[in-house]
Amino acid sequence: AGRLDLDVDPSAASLKLGGATIYEKGSFALDGEMEKRLSDILKDATMPGEAPYPAHEKVVDIEVDLGHGGGADAGVTVWGSDLTREYVSINADYRS
Repeated sequence: AGRLDLDVDPSAASLKLGGATIYEKGSFALDGEMEKRLSDILKDATMPGEAPYPAHEKVVDIEVDLGHGGGADAGVTVWGSDLTREYVSINADYRS
């Protein structure tokens, strides 16, 4: 996993977006209903055009569990951005 040179077993990893599990046990858990729910979460977090920065409550939590344990206190917080309208528009036409 990146610079850590950590072996990650995809079947032990999980990923949550906006509190919804979208990947676990080696596969994605997405369907039309889930995609609509996630789309609504992301739209709700959109930065209003008149503000130079998003309101503090306009966040989307992304939780990544690599399945290596460590207990409830283990973890790291990463802050990021660039979900501007332009960025999302450019990348909205494809999925990986």
